[in-house]
Order: sequence, then C-alpha cells, then structure tokens
Amino acid sequence: MTKKKLTALALLLVLGIASVSIAQEPPAAMRVLVVDSTKTFLSTMRVGGLVGALKQVGLFEVDVRLSDVSSSFVDPLEGLSRPSDVMPYAAILVVPRGVDDGSAQWIWVVTDGLDRLSPGERTGVAVISQVVNQVFDGVGTATGVTDDLFPAFLWAVYVQEGWMNE
Repeated sequence: MTKKKLTALALLLVLGIASVSIAQEPPAAMRVLVVDSTKTFLSTMRVGGLVGALKQVGLFEVDVRLSDVSSSFVDPLEGLSRPSDVMPYAAILVVPRGVDDGSAQWIWVVTDGLDRLSPGERTGVAVISQVVNQVFDGVGTATGVTDDLFPAFLWAVYVQEGWMNE
C-alpha cells in the first residue's frame, strides 16, 4: 500500500472509532427518590448506607426525603407535592416504618411495570434490588411492582401526583 492509502485508511479508522464513541454516550442517570420512614438510629444508618451505595454505583441520581407516618402501609408522600424544580423520578424506594420493629419486611421499589421500562431502567431496578437486599440483609427485602400490589398502587398514585414518570 502507498503512503496516501495508509493515511486515508488510518483517517477512516479514527473517524469510525470517534463516531462509534459519540453514538454510545453513557445513559442518563436513573432518577431515584429514597423515602425514609424509619424511626431508629440503626435503620436510618442503613438508609444512609443504601443511598451511599446507590450513588457509588454511578447509575443513579439519588434524592432523599424523610417521612413521618403512623404505619407501614401509609403513603409516605401523602399530601406532599413534588417541587416544581425537581424532575419526576423513575423509581421511588419506600423504606417503611415497620422495618424498625420487624413488623414490615419489605422495602418497596416503586416503578412502572418492568415490561414498560427501558432495558437500562430494568437493569437499574435489578441493581437497586440487589443493593437493598445487601444493605437490609435479614431485616428487609426489596419488593417491586411484580411482587406485591402495594408498590403498584403507590406507582399509580405517584404518577397522578407527578412524582414519577408514566
């Protein structure tokens, strides 16, 4: 091959690699809200560990909201409005009050149905569930919309209230 052909081939190779790199931008971070309804120091520390672990993964943009509810099955965002400067969330994790005393064993992972989520969001939900199960090992288990009716009910409410994407 001549020098011109080699230069042209190298230039095409560089442009091809650059175009593939541009086309494969990393996906946007999945927006997650963690709602902490726990009342004990140990549970609050677990929630802090959960938030830290999710942020460290790098796939999530995580916000936290504290909630004071009377029982595990009360909507922790009831009566609250999503601030207008905050975009809706793809997932909301509800850590219920009952995790403190063992009366609730679930940490609800509230999302749209898995068949309606993008592949990236489904992966995000799987990662969230794994992290929840590790942080709350023996105390609580991640439970989503395909496992229980309560997260599905909360999803419907949160979509209506503007907390979540439809």
